[in-house]
Amino acid sequence: MNGFIAFIRKELIENIRNYRLLIMLTIFLLFGLMSPLFAKFTPQLMESFMPNLAEAFEDPTALDSWMQFYKNVSSLGFSLTIILFSSCLSSEYAKGTLNIMLTKGLARPAVVLSKFSAAAIILTVSYWLSFGITYGYTDYFWPKASLPNIFFAASSLWIAGLMYLSILMLGCVLFRQAFTSILFLLVVTVVMGLLEQIKLTAGYSPVILVSRNIDLLSGEVAISYFTIPLILSIVISVTLLMLSVFIFNKKQL
Repeated sequence: MNGFIAFIRKELIENIRNYRLLIMLTIFLLFGLMSPLFAKFTPQLMESFMPNLAEAFEDPTALDSWMQFYKNVSSLGFSLTIILFSSCLSSEYAKGTLNIMLTKGLARPAVVLSKFSAAAIILTVSYWLSFGITYGYTDYFWPKASLPNIFFAASSLWIAGLMYLSILMLGCVLFRQAFTSILFLLVVTVVMGLLEQIKLTAGYSPVILVSRNIDLLSGEVAISYFTIPLILSIVISVTLLMLSVFIFNKKQL
């Protein structure tokens, strides 16, 4: 446990020094600001530049703000996260620091779990900061808006983000190159997306947590629709982390 705590402290300090934390906070903060502002003022800007089409633009709503939020975070936000942390082990391989730390008594499971935990902490702080800003500005612009399941929808997307990190962690353990780890995550994500298109498995894929958030807010789907994908996401995350630890214990560095 002491080794895990020491290594995760080392990881967090390193993520501050290499600007990962700053980049994550900055980008997600921008998403939090841009989502409601973009939804609120884009129709007005379009009317100014294209007055002939003014009637084609409907008045923005709180749902438009959240639509921007989920679109930005699930695409650009998670993509940035994956790119930034894809080298979490490849950089250690290149510098040869893992052998030094392991020969000094650091347990192998602590390496994998601390790498994942540091990335998860940074993602969690960045994500909920972005959500809080979006929530505040959306409530300011549309104070009378009442959307159901806002926090549940946000929590579902957050859990999906942690699942992506667990898949990436397994990729980093299996492959030494950051690009290959990203490719591994992409393949797994595509497979999950294809499962949602198959009639037998439709409604069970974890990609629902990323793709149907707005439907949950609009009332088109109920919370129960998210139950199985949510449970599967948690099971997948824990299973892949355990698998990552097991493989890393057997891996030659």
